[in-house]
Amino acid sequence: MDFLANGVDDDENIVFGDSSDDRNVLRIVVTEASTEIAHALMYRILSNNVFEDDQLIYLVVYETFEKALFLESIVIELTESSPTQLYGIIYTHEPSIAFKDADIVFCIGLARGYEFVDEEYEDLFFEECALIAKFHGETLERYAKRDVKVIVLGNMTATIISHYAKSIPRKNFTTLSKFNMKMCAAHIATRVGCRADQIKNIILWGTDNKSMFPDCRYISFAKDVIINDCLRAWLKVDLPRILQDVLNRSLYSRSLAYALAEHCKVLWYGTEQGEWTCMGVYSDSSYGVHEGIFFSYPVFCNNKEYEIVQGLLDNNSYVQRQIEKISEVLLLKIRAAFRICNSK
Repeated sequence: MDFLANGVDDDENIVFGDSSDDRNVLRIVVTEASTEIAHALMYRILSNNVFEDDQLIYLVVYETFEKALFLESIVIELTESSPTQLYGIIYTHEPSIAFKDADIVFCIGLARGYEFVDEEYEDLFFEECALIAKFHGETLERYAKRDVKVIVLGNMTATIISHYAKSIPRKNFTTLSKFNMKMCAAHIATRVGCRADQIKNIILWGTDNKSMFPDCRYISFAKDVIINDCLRAWLKVDLPRILQDVLNRSLYSRSLAYALAEHCKVLWYGTEQGEWTCMGVYSDSSYGVHEGIFFSYPVFCNNKEYEIVQGLLDNNSYVQRQIEKISEVLLLKIRAAFRICNSK
């Protein structure tokens, strides 16, 4: 490996490899690469936890110019263990280099799971989050391939990015719901006495943070678990409150990174037969959600595409009200963000 000793004044620092090789090489971009989430995600990608063993990866480590000083040490750390799937790696602060010919882009963003409330829509941090999303969208529009897959942390962020990346199909964008799904499964497993991976078909309506509703009406278990009235009441009343309380405590950077990696794996290789996962996807007004926003739905995945699972409400007015309530809250946030984007 030929490590370059160049500073951040260079637009592109090639550590090793050449992404123009015609072999089976995936070019993967991770934005906001100096953050803890991005760091953990890149380790996960290079630790054979996402793609099949023979899949070569060309990793692009991207950060803004102001923070690019940290990238060289991050890249050296990533390559020290000689990951077998790593074909090449660069670090850069230049968007034209980072996003060119990318197959997958992970847009981490600034919010990173933070839940904004109405009073914060005028805050500088909210404005910065919206403008970074706009920048990512414009950059993807200018430099990325039309078939790039973009995985975003945040439904508001994805709505903005996809709006400004107009020529990239909306179906190419997805957002994270897997973190809340896994947290939900962990609490249910503790309650009933099974492993979390034995719980299937949880539904997370809404977003990737506290604006979500866990729907367990179709839940199934890989072992014998009796779903009695007591458990049903706990799932409906107590579980949402427990999840809200947990999400209020902290941001779970490493867990979010692992969930992003698993989200990518399921999207790439598909869901198991008869099982769905949940992802934030572009709303086509299914289940009464406002069209044009990204919202967490149950989806089937196959051949790197998703399909929203239909017919799950079964005239349940309680669940419908929860979905509509979250949709309204999310729409207000998105409108506030677009007011900022349109004024800058």
